[in-house]
Amino acid sequence: MVKIWKNGMQLSNRPTILVDGGIHAREWISPAVVLNFINFLKTNPAAVNLVDEFQWFVIPVLNPDGYVYTHTTDRLWRKNRKQSQVNSNCFGTDLNRNFGYQWDPLQTASNDPCSLVYRGPTPFSEKESIALRDVMLQQGQTYTSYISFHSYGQYYLYPWLHADQLTADWIDLDDCAKAATAAIFGYKRKRYQAGAGGSLLYQASGTSGDYAKAEANIKYAYTIELRDTGRKGFLLSHRQIIPTWEENRDGIIALVDCLVQKNDLIK
Repeated sequence: MVKIWKNGMQLSNRPTILVDGGIHAREWISPAVVLNFINFLKTNPAAVNLVDEFQWFVIPVLNPDGYVYTHTTDRLWRKNRKQSQVNSNCFGTDLNRNFGYQWDPLQTASNDPCSLVYRGPTPFSEKESIALRDVMLQQGQTYTSYISFHSYGQYYLYPWLHADQLTADWIDLDDCAKAATAAIFGYKRKRYQAGAGGSLLYQASGTSGDYAKAEANIKYAYTIELRDTGRKGFLLSHRQIIPTWEENRDGIIALVDCLVQKNDLIK
């Protein structure tokens, strides 16, 4: 995990935004965008306001063994690569079904260790989900937002993802999601949809986004589905990396501006 903050700023005294990518191995555009974001925060004068207001904890690839496997063996592999103790012929857990909030509903995950959406034998059975959970629950750390980059579909999703329901504060989450999608559209007319994941896209239990919201008390939790809308899907060309990054750069800047206003952080 990369930590980025303004020189002289004490880590414990600043609101933090937690960002991850690569939970699902085959979603190559996600780590690519997150790596570009790290470079942007470190080197670009346009990022000054972002690091003035927040410190950033950034995880480029949460599923490293699965990610490597997509480069060496199976391009469309989704899960991690831990061998199942139930069926030795099956490998991997869907890390984004392994978090300990609404983990159990089988209609939105699977208890079959060979399934692409296998939830794991227990909540937090995987080292990767444990690691992210421990970051979220780190004592003394205050998170304003959690952002998880995925693909594909071009969505800005917020909780709840496990059900067709809205959170009590959904209007705040929706305002900032729509600020981000408007900025993305304003860049080069690429349209991302904003809404609660369980109603806008599909229901998914045991997700990092719902866990961040419900158990880690991170109010502004977002799952961003990057390009495209299905023409290339997971097999997005490398030529799409920079334009996907650039439109989402503008989206994150707008999102942070909204968070500052919502949280009365304006200096």
